Amino acid sequence: MKILAIGPHPDDIEIGCGGYLLIAKKKKCDINLLVMTGGQAGGDPETRAKEQVRAAKTLGAKLRWGGLIDTKVELNGELIQILEREINEIKPDLIFAPYHKDTHQDHRNISTAVITAARYKKKVLFYEVPSSLNFEPTVFVNISSVINGKYGLLKAHASQIKKTRIPGLTIIKNAEAGAIFRGVQNRVKYAEGFMPLRLELTEFR
Repeated sequence: MKILAIGPHPDDIEIGCGGYLLIAKKKKCDINLLVMTGGQAGGDPETRAKEQVRAAKTLGAKLRWGGLIDTKVELNGELIQILEREINEIKPDLIFAPYHKDTHQDHRNISTAVITAARYKKKVLFYEVPSSLNFEPTVFVNISSVINGKYGLLKAHASQIKKTRIPGLTIIKNAEAGAIFRGVQNRVKYAEGFMPLRLELTEFR
């Protein structure tokens, strides 16, 4: 299976669907990451790029960049064209994207653009990040077997670990709390939750 995970900034993908991607790596899936900006507003872009490369290597993933500027992503034809170009080139079986109800404009705009750019794809799932709003997942994946690996992916983004804007809370602890909460909803210890734009069920075997 070929997977495309789209992130507005470095570390969004790892937060939102890093556990699933680690499982996909074990299944020998073809994993592609498309990071739309350099995360310039959240730190030094060279540092953040190196961190994203490190995380991609851990996933055994191909890394692509959208070339846009953090906090300045506009919902327009250019954004849709970038996404369409990558989708048409990669031809993914499954797409992950940020959820469109979000306090960050980059997330909102990229998510909305994905709805158009991925209009012919049969499996498109939205993931959550700490800035997501009213996220009510109906699709879950048990990540209990890879939870430490997910923490490792987040630790690759070392410059961001303490940037939660909540004193004493790291992105690792934040991810743990989220995984436990979604795990309880899925009746397992740790889970990631997703909201489908479309999700074609595979045939019985």
